[in-house]
Amino acid sequence: MSSDALELASPHPKADREEMFDIISKTFSGDGYFNFLNRCRNSYIGGSHYDWGASVIGRMDGKVVTHWGVWGYDMRIGRSSVRVAGIGAVSTHGEYRKRRLMSRTIARALPGMREAGYDMTLLFGIDDYYHRFGYVRAFPSTTYIVAVGQLPTDKPAPRCRKLKRLPLAEMAPVYNRRSADLTATAVRPTYRKAVFLGDQEGLFWRDAKGKLAGWVLTHGNTCVDHAGQPEQVLRVLGELARKRAWPDVRFGALHHGTALRKRITAGTCRSETHYTRSGGAMIRTLDLRRALEKISPELSRRIAASHLSGWRGTLAVSDARERVVLKIGGGEVGVIDGPVGKNAIRGGQEVAQLIIGADEPRAVCAAAGMKATGEAARLLDVLFPAQHPCLAGADRF
Repeated sequence: MSSDALELASPHPKADREEMFDIISKTFSGDGYFNFLNRCRNSYIGGSHYDWGASVIGRMDGKVVTHWGVWGYDMRIGRSSVRVAGIGAVSTHGEYRKRRLMSRTIARALPGMREAGYDMTLLFGIDDYYHRFGYVRAFPSTTYIVAVGQLPTDKPAPRCRKLKRLPLAEMAPVYNRRSADLTATAVRPTYRKAVFLGDQEGLFWRDAKGKLAGWVLTHGNTCVDHAGQPEQVLRVLGELARKRAWPDVRFGALHHGTALRKRITAGTCRSETHYTRSGGAMIRTLDLRRALEKISPELSRRIAASHLSGWRGTLAVSDARERVVLKIGGGEVGVIDGPVGKNAIRGGQEVAQLIIGADEPRAVCAAAGMKATGEAARLLDVLFPAQHPCLAGADRF
């Protein structure tokens, strides 16, 4: 067999689906091959926001041997948003591994995602692999842990009902209001079917007018998704923890800016944060100009509210592939075609970290060896502040 025979193309929604589901389920069958196969058919891919046109499969010897899956969604950057290709179900047939077939598949997929209109791409990857394709760390993995004795003992009010099927049409606007300016959160709905129940448990409640007011989704003693008033969320979880005899409740993928995190950390808890140089949540720009154009209203809002509101001039931003010039003046920021002036940020892949505010901007630049000339350093602090980005588990791919 020769790797030169690898044929790369987008999967066909009908002709390729079952063979594609088979290779994915064999790769990610931790809860059983047939369970994952049914999940692929019914929710994870079938009927979801999976992008058949931007995804790529590789064929060799008449069968599917690689798969690079794309789930398209809108990701918030402050109050603006960009179009993101979420990457999942990256699979290579067991008999065809260690032949760089996935490298060739990714090389085909990256320009295709840009052409399909994606501005950035995000994945949750294995260690020490995806950096070679331009991905950099997006955000660390943090878990907050609250002992059951620190949870409220009051009964939930209003009372809860069990989630048998997620009321997605109702949930999306509630979640979007809660996450309106939280960077890296997804604009819901993402999945159109209930992908996150299965072995998870869901409870929800309504207000006095009958409108959906909040919910919690748990996997064991970990809260994986929530909405609603923090005290009610904690009352629900406290009652559930005592009923299940859990020693504590854990909160994974909890955005730093949520009212729930602020309530938890105002009390007694502990947190565990894991940083990985290459692995976990990783991000990459696909079209730097288009991304900056889309977030220009957010950049304008930031500079207008800052001590540099009267600043005028240009700022060039360069990553490993593109150079974009921003025109700043009158509290507004826009993308222009023009020469690079004295104010410039020259970097590599880590420019994606600036866009999502992965850390303090000067720390990002120092760690990546980026050069900031002229007044770029002053502008960095205002335009690209730390945002504590995080994507909820229910929106992952």
